[in-house]
Amino acid sequence: MFTIPVLDVKSDPLDVLLAAIGYRLSMLASSDNEAFKKLLTDKKAVIEFASNESDVARYFSFDNGQFSQHRGHADEPTLTITFKDSMTGVKLLTKGDLSAFMTAVQDKELSIEGEYTLLMWFNKLAKHIVPAIPEELKPHIERVKPYAYKAQQCAEHWIGVAKYKLGK
Repeated sequence: MFTIPVLDVKSDPLDVLLAAIGYRLSMLASSDNEAFKKLLTDKKAVIEFASNESDVARYFSFDNGQFSQHRGHADEPTLTITFKDSMTGVKLLTKGDLSAFMTAVQDKELSIEGEYTLLMWFNKLAKHIVPAIPEELKPHIERVKPYAYKAQQCAEHWIGVAKYKLGK
């Protein structure tokens, strides 16, 4: 029987995304995906993701093939990635482009402290996070995309209204 672990997740978009990424990484770590497991072998690191604006912090621990995720700040992270706000974190993480991270550092949209080489290593891990879409589902996904785009535009509008009302 497969059970989904209960996670302590804030309603913040960045925390939700990080929790989902952590959940997927835990699935991959316990799967038979040899390419993914090879990336975890002999790796000991703690990578923390955080946002200054929304007080979100979550870290991923990698310990020689073992993976765990935790909410909050790590005691001694090997790498810390701090986004200026949650939406910047969501946009950069979902983009999956390492050069976008470097540009964001230059634009002061995020800061990186610790072992920079772990960012490249994590990027390799991230390529396994999104599962391949079966060919038979691709036409259905294409039909849904315009509606998803409309929903995104509506959500962005109402988030803007809420921020305006809250004075942010």
